[in-house]
Amino acid sequence: MKFISQGTQYAISAIIAISKHPSDIISASELAKPLNCPAAYLSQILAKLKKPGILKSQRGLRGGVYLTKELKDISIYEVVAAIDGEVFFNSCFMGIEGCGHIEPCPFHSFWAIERDKIKKWLQETTFENVDELMTQVWFEQHLSFVSGLKS
Repeated sequence: MKFISQGTQYAISAIIAISKHPSDIISASELAKPLNCPAAYLSQILAKLKKPGILKSQRGLRGGVYLTKELKDISIYEVVAAIDGEVFFNSCFMGIEGCGHIEPCPFHSFWAIERDKIKKWLQETTFENVDELMTQVWFEQHLSFVSGLKS
Protein backbone atom coordinates (compact mmCIF):
# COMPACT_ATOMS: atom_id res chain seq x y z
CA MET A 1 0.00 0.00 0.00
CA LYS A 2 1.42 3.33 -1.03
CA PHE A 3 0.57 6.19 1.30
CA ILE A 4 1.40 9.14 -0.96
CA SER A 5 0.90 9.67 -4.66
CA GLN A 6 3.75 9.76 -7.15
CA GLY A 7 3.14 13.50 -7.48
CA THR A 8 3.59 14.04 -3.75
CA GLN A 9 6.72 11.92 -3.81
CA TYR A 10 8.11 14.17 -6.55
CA ALA A 11 7.11 17.30 -4.61
CA ILE A 12 8.83 16.14 -1.43
CA SER A 13 11.95 15.17 -3.35
CA ALA A 14 11.95 18.47 -5.23
CA ILE A 15 11.76 20.50 -2.01
CA ILE A 16 14.67 18.54 -0.58
CA ALA A 17 16.72 19.09 -3.75
CA ILE A 18 15.84 22.80 -3.96
CA SER A 19 16.75 23.27 -0.30
CA LYS A 20 20.33 22.22 -1.04
CA HIS A 21 20.63 25.19 -3.43
CA PRO A 22 19.04 28.01 -1.40
CA SER A 23 20.45 30.86 -3.46
CA ASP A 24 19.46 29.36 -6.84
CA ILE A 25 16.35 29.66 -8.94
CA ILE A 26 15.91 26.14 -10.29
CA SER A 27 13.97 25.11 -13.36
CA ALA A 28 11.71 22.08 -13.51
CA SER A 29 13.92 20.62 -16.22
CA GLU A 30 16.95 20.78 -13.89
CA LEU A 31 15.01 19.00 -11.16
CA ALA A 32 13.32 16.48 -13.46
CA LYS A 33 16.41 14.46 -14.32
CA PRO A 34 17.51 13.43 -10.80
CA LEU A 35 13.86 12.88 -9.85
CA ASN A 36 13.34 10.72 -12.96
CA CYS A 37 10.20 12.72 -13.70
CA PRO A 38 8.93 14.35 -16.89
CA ALA A 39 9.66 18.09 -16.69
CA ALA A 40 6.15 19.10 -17.79
CA TYR A 41 4.57 16.98 -15.05
CA LEU A 42 7.01 18.32 -12.47
CA SER A 43 6.12 21.88 -13.51
CA GLN A 44 2.47 21.16 -12.73
CA ILE A 45 3.39 19.72 -9.34
CA LEU A 46 5.65 22.65 -8.46
CA ALA A 47 2.86 25.07 -9.43
CA LYS A 48 0.64 23.47 -6.76
CA LEU A 49 3.26 24.36 -4.14
CA LYS A 50 2.94 28.08 -4.91
CA LYS A 51 -0.59 28.44 -3.50
CA PRO A 52 0.37 27.47 0.09
CA GLY A 53 3.43 29.73 -0.20
CA ILE A 54 6.06 27.01 -0.22
CA LEU A 55 7.53 28.04 -3.58
CA LYS A 56 7.61 31.13 -5.73
CA SER A 57 8.52 31.21 -9.37
CA GLN A 58 10.40 33.50 -11.68
CA ARG A 59 9.67 33.61 -15.38
CA GLY A 60 12.05 34.07 -18.23
CA LEU A 61 15.32 32.68 -19.50
CA ARG A 62 16.69 32.29 -15.99
CA GLY A 63 13.30 31.23 -14.66
CA GLY A 64 12.43 28.56 -12.20
CA VAL A 65 11.32 28.09 -8.61
CA TYR A 66 12.75 28.79 -5.19
CA LEU A 67 11.70 28.20 -1.58
CA THR A 68 9.87 31.02 0.18
CA LYS A 69 9.91 29.43 3.62
CA GLU A 70 12.61 28.01 5.82
CA LEU A 71 12.72 24.22 6.07
CA LYS A 72 11.59 24.39 9.70
CA ASP A 73 8.39 26.11 8.54
CA ILE A 74 7.37 23.55 5.90
CA SER A 75 5.63 20.43 7.18
CA ILE A 76 5.37 17.23 5.20
CA TYR A 77 1.60 17.46 5.70
CA GLU A 78 1.51 20.85 3.98
CA VAL A 79 3.03 19.28 0.87
CA VAL A 80 0.80 16.19 0.96
CA ALA A 81 -2.30 18.41 1.29
CA ALA A 82 -1.14 20.74 -1.52
CA ILE A 83 -0.64 17.88 -3.97
CA ASP A 84 -3.12 15.17 -2.92
CA GLY A 85 -5.64 17.17 -0.91
CA GLU A 86 -7.36 15.77 2.16
CA VAL A 87 -8.64 12.58 0.51
CA PHE A 88 -6.37 10.23 2.47
CA PHE A 89 -7.38 11.78 5.77
CA ASN A 90 -11.09 11.35 5.07
CA SER A 91 -11.17 8.02 3.26
CA CYS A 92 -12.06 4.51 4.28
CA PHE A 93 -9.22 2.03 4.71
CA MET A 94 -11.03 -0.34 2.34
CA GLY A 95 -12.11 2.41 -0.06
CA ILE A 96 -15.80 1.73 0.63
CA GLU A 97 -18.09 4.57 -0.45
CA GLY A 98 -20.29 5.81 2.38
CA CYS A 99 -18.21 4.25 5.15
CA GLY A 100 -18.59 6.39 8.24
CA HIS A 101 -20.04 6.54 11.71
CA ILE A 102 -23.53 5.57 10.52
CA GLU A 103 -22.47 2.54 8.46
CA PRO A 104 -18.84 1.78 9.36
CA CYS A 105 -16.78 -0.93 7.72
CA PRO A 106 -15.02 -3.40 10.05
CA PHE A 107 -11.84 -1.27 9.99
CA HIS A 108 -13.48 2.13 10.46
CA SER A 109 -12.80 2.75 14.17
CA PHE A 110 -9.23 1.47 14.04
CA TRP A 111 -8.38 3.34 10.82
CA ALA A 112 -9.85 6.65 12.03
CA ILE A 113 -7.48 6.58 15.02
CA GLU A 114 -4.43 5.52 13.01
CA ARG A 115 -5.17 8.01 10.23
CA ASP A 116 -5.27 10.82 12.82
CA LYS A 117 -1.91 9.68 14.22
CA ILE A 118 -0.38 9.75 10.74
CA LYS A 119 -1.82 13.21 10.07
CA LYS A 120 -0.43 14.54 13.35
CA TRP A 121 3.02 13.08 12.62
CA LEU A 122 3.01 14.63 9.13
CA GLN A 123 1.97 18.00 10.58
CA GLU A 124 4.75 17.88 13.17
CA THR A 125 7.47 16.66 10.82
CA THR A 126 9.19 19.45 8.93
CA PHE A 127 11.69 19.43 6.11
CA GLU A 128 14.26 20.53 8.66
CA ASN A 129 13.66 17.20 10.44
CA VAL A 130 14.03 15.38 7.13
CA ASP A 131 17.24 17.26 6.36
CA GLU A 132 18.69 16.26 9.73
CA LEU A 133 17.92 12.59 9.08
CA MET A 134 19.09 12.47 5.46
CA THR A 135 22.68 11.55 4.81
CA GLN A 136 24.69 13.38 2.19
CA VAL A 137 25.39 10.05 0.50
CA TRP A 138 21.65 9.35 0.14
CA PHE A 139 21.05 12.84 -1.22
CA GLU A 140 23.88 12.54 -3.76
CA GLN A 141 22.63 9.15 -4.95
CA HIS A 142 18.97 10.13 -5.27
CA LEU A 143 18.42 13.87 -5.58
CA SER A 144 21.66 15.61 -6.44
CA PHE A 145 21.90 17.77 -9.53
CA VAL A 146 24.18 20.53 -10.74
CA SER A 147 22.40 23.84 -10.84
CA GLY A 148 23.37 26.09 -13.69
CA LEU A 149 21.16 28.98 -12.64
CA LYS A 150 22.12 31.59 -10.08
CA SER A 151 19.64 34.01 -8.60
